[in-house]
Amino acid sequence: MISSHAMSSACSSRSPSPLSLFLRAFPAAGLIVLCAGCSGESRARGALMEATALYDQGKCAEALPLLQKARAAGLEDGALLYQIGYCREAVEGRPEGRRETWNEAEPVLVREIAQAGGATLVRLYDLTVIHSDRQEWDKMNQYARQAIEQFEKGPDPNALTGEDWFRLGRLHDLLVEPSEAEAAYRRSVSAFARTKGGSAIYRSLALAKVAELDLERARYPIAANGFDEALTLYHANNQVRPFLQGLALLAAHRFEEAAARFGEDTSDTNAESQYGADLARKAKDVAPLDDKDIDGVPLASIPEDVLQARVRDAAKAFRAARDKNSYRQGDPLPAEVALHQKRFAALLGEYFVRTRAMQEFCLHEGIADLVRR
Repeated sequence: MISSHAMSSACSSRSPSPLSLFLRAFPAAGLIVLCAGCSGESRARGALMEATALYDQGKCAEALPLLQKARAAGLEDGALLYQIGYCREAVEGRPEGRRETWNEAEPVLVREIAQAGGATLVRLYDLTVIHSDRQEWDKMNQYARQAIEQFEKGPDPNALTGEDWFRLGRLHDLLVEPSEAEAAYRRSVSAFARTKGGSAIYRSLALAKVAELDLERARYPIAANGFDEALTLYHANNQVRPFLQGLALLAAHRFEEAAARFGEDTSDTNAESQYGADLARKAKDVAPLDDKDIDGVPLASIPEDVLQARVRDAAKAFRAARDKNSYRQGDPLPAEVALHQKRFAALLGEYFVRTRAMQEFCLHEGIADLVRR
């Protein structure tokens, strides 16, 4: 008779059944799958962190593959999709790719802000911009108002960063609130200056907006420097328009740079920029220009109708001097011609910077030939 001990030993020495092997392996397999999932998400988050650092420096061409890698790894994130869309337009040079990706970002962002604590300023800003791009004004207003109430008017606005204040400035812009927008943009520039860090893109965008505001307020050297700094930080910043930067450089008497920047204008202000470039060259030839007219009146204080009359008078004298003195292109300007060209360039430059239009006036007055090469 076989003892119970022997039976037990025999049973324990048999090969385990397939079913028992599966049951033993199942927890381990589940753990492997779970760890693989964690590893995939970790890699995706790592790619996103690296991409965001490049994105913040304005390096969209380098950031885009990493952003797409994070997305391909299964990371579903609204801000990620927003950044992919922004970088696609910067790299591809057309808006279709951006809009395609932003259409995918919108429902993800909506789900995220519906979660507890999910309504961040970044997500609300992204949604506002997406709906503005679609011209869906009610939705745009909804998200912009929510962001302003929650963060700018929230419990601790002093904790907001330069990026935060830029976003709030843009939201006020979209809501057509110019005073509030200007205040937010200037706070953004100040916050970036204090920290000496943060996103190069957003700092560049903030500097460009403040430079535009300074240009409108006739703070020309400050505006020109602001545009310079914006492009130094992010050369692809298309918010620094060649026409406006050219105006600032012209008004700041940086004539050679003004002519070059006007020459880069391919937008609907191209014709005005051609006149601006030629005027900058004429001004450079007789620099430095005076900031007062011959009677001592500051140019900036002359009313527009009076300024037009003085331009006509200066043009008449300039033409007479050119007709009287014979010289060829490339020759030194005769003293009389230089004297009248100096006054003409100063007055017409003041008129151009103030009105941002010169072509029609010159054609109407018959003085285009005095400006164009």
